[in-house]
Amino acid sequence: MNLDGEINSEEFVKFIKRLTENTFITVSQGLILTLVVAPTVALATKRATEGVPGVGKVVQKIPNSIYASLITMAIVMFQKSQLDSDY
Repeated sequence: MNLDGEINSEEFVKFIKRLTENTFITVSQGLILTLVVAPTVALATKRATEGVPGVGKVVQKIPNSIYASLITMAIVMFQKSQLDSDY
């Protein structure tokens, strides 16, 4: 870093890399959770709740794709609320 009081392009690139070094990892983990794990968990919980009296009949009527989408959307909203509360 020079002491001229201005930032050049090289200093800017170094600054941005330091600022965002953990962002890629965090975003990647969130995407993996949301796009792979959440639908899998949703379908597993659907199968588990199909035998529960009262709830099971309602869950059975919901198509797998809709159920998985609803659970995934709920997880995304939960993740977003956690991020919002961190700042």
